[in-house]
Amino acid sequence: MGAYVSVLTLRSPPGRREEAIEQFIQRGVLETCRDAVPGFLSGRLLRSTDDEDLACVICEWADRAAFADVERELVSELAEAVPQHSERESYRLAVPAVV
Repeated sequence: MGAYVSVLTLRSPPGRREEAIEQFIQRGVLETCRDAVPGFLSGRLLRSTDDEDLACVICEWADRAAFADVERELVSELAEAVPQHSERESYRLAVPAVV
């Protein structure tokens, strides 16, 4: 089986995309994945040119199985983190977070 590509879209609260991107970069998310996650090959953080609140993370994995191994854990962590973040940063989600 060949390489696998995952795409994660990230929508920030209105007007806060650059802040979210800065936090992503400062935390070294992609570097940490490269060093610590088996099967992670590379990743890129991209800004949408059509939506000022949208960013996208495109990652390349050794194969689908490598991504599947971490996908369940990531979904669980995101499901917990999103409401906590909105509460801490004092914004309200218009609809419940769907992960």
